[in-house]
Amino acid sequence: MKSPIMTGNKIYKTITFIFISCYSLVSYGQTESLRANRIRTDRYRQDFTFFRNILQDKYPSLYRYADKMKMDTVLDSSYASINERTSDLEFYKMFKILLSKMKDGHLYCSLPPAFETYRNEKALFFPVKLKFINSKVFVEFALNSQIPTGSEIISINNQPTNAVITELLKYIVSDGNIQTKKYQILNNFFYFYYFIAFGETPSFNVVYKLKNGQIRSSKIMADLERNIIKDEIAELAQPLLDFSVKPNHIALMTIKSFNPAELKIDFNDFLENSFQKIEVLNIKKLIIDFRGNGGGRDTYGSLLYSYLANKPFTYYKNLQTVTMEMEFDKFKNNVSSFNNLTPKMFKKVNDHQFLLGKEAHPNLEVIYPHQNYNGEVWFLIDGSSFSTTAEFCAIAYSNKRGKFIGEETGGTYDGNTSGVQYEIVLPNTKMEISFGTIRYEMDVNRAKEIGRGIIPQYKVQSTILDIINKNDVQLNLAMLLAGQKNN
Repeated sequence: MKSPIMTGNKIYKTITFIFISCYSLVSYGQTESLRANRIRTDRYRQDFTFFRNILQDKYPSLYRYADKMKMDTVLDSSYASINERTSDLEFYKMFKILLSKMKDGHLYCSLPPAFETYRNEKALFFPVKLKFINSKVFVEFALNSQIPTGSEIISINNQPTNAVITELLKYIVSDGNIQTKKYQILNNFFYFYYFIAFGETPSFNVVYKLKNGQIRSSKIMADLERNIIKDEIAELAQPLLDFSVKPNHIALMTIKSFNPAELKIDFNDFLENSFQKIEVLNIKKLIIDFRGNGGGRDTYGSLLYSYLANKPFTYYKNLQTVTMEMEFDKFKNNVSSFNNLTPKMFKKVNDHQFLLGKEAHPNLEVIYPHQNYNGEVWFLIDGSSFSTTAEFCAIAYSNKRGKFIGEETGGTYDGNTSGVQYEIVLPNTKMEISFGTIRYEMDVNRAKEIGRGIIPQYKVQSTILDIINKNDVQLNLAMLLAGQKNN
């Protein structure tokens, strides 16, 4: 017969063995988890270091709006923010905030591929189309019609809209200190930036104010991105280039893009035909609508100005790079505006600054009037008037060739960083990042304030009722001013 004491000892030993085994397994699991976290963190840091090294070697405007000490501090703090709790989404958010602080509207950063797939197929977003007007937020369109069009949004999920806006603006890139472009981006992509900043939620508690001042609240369900943007895609079918003659012998030229890949007709032919009609009809009042024009081929801007110029002009003061190691195939004249860029066209200023010779780009040469129109001009602009469009506006503004109506352009007056974009893929997260390789300096009079766009002489902001009723207050004012000049 077995001793009860021995049996008890065996039970004790068995329990002890099980306890130690379980503890070891837990410890092993925790160790493996910590090791995985460290590996993931190291990969994020590798990606950031990879990005920073390329940026310092190839990006010509790293210190355009901040000195080296300040920008290096921003980069250092971004790197230091990476830790074992960092996820792919947090890494992406960190990058978006960093790029915003660099104050260059041409900077781009993609979502990690898996997250991009989730966004396109499954992610749920805020389904209401909003309009941002004078620091207030209004409903332009709601998929579910629970919130009446024209209502003012007071809060979303208990967050006041002013707090929401402040948070979202941190993630949006723009040239210099311009805010209008950021708000234009919010007009179109509020749902995305809200998702990034505040996370995904199946529904939203919205407090809003009706047109009569009554405060209401509604719970609205989130929706897929493709359902939110389907109506906006239809709006893009409008012609990008258009010319017409309005009452009082006023010509209206609409230029919504300078991108040859988007234009269905040849831009040179469009300008030639339009100005021929102006000459034949002896029109002396011209309105050019640049609203929503995000840019394109830079020589299209100088070509347009050559029709308005009353004397020879220069367009670019200079073009700069930080390196002579360029992707020269992308600077061929059959795929870019450059004149088959070669190393011989570079003039070294110092180890980190090179100037392109006049032979490198047509806009560095003296440009002569093409077919002179000497009548009056009014330009319609907004926060989406960017890149090539802002370049044209800067030259016209500096030479006092017309009046501007609307809101500050999305591109700066003194220049931008664009040209051929340098594209990289981060080795671990596979995020795609691109930046301009050429720093453009416009040949304009000294800016009153660095980092600002072209500010119109006539600042005109649409109300939400104007937008809903399709009352074009900027164009109406231009027609009124042009009509008064006829009297």
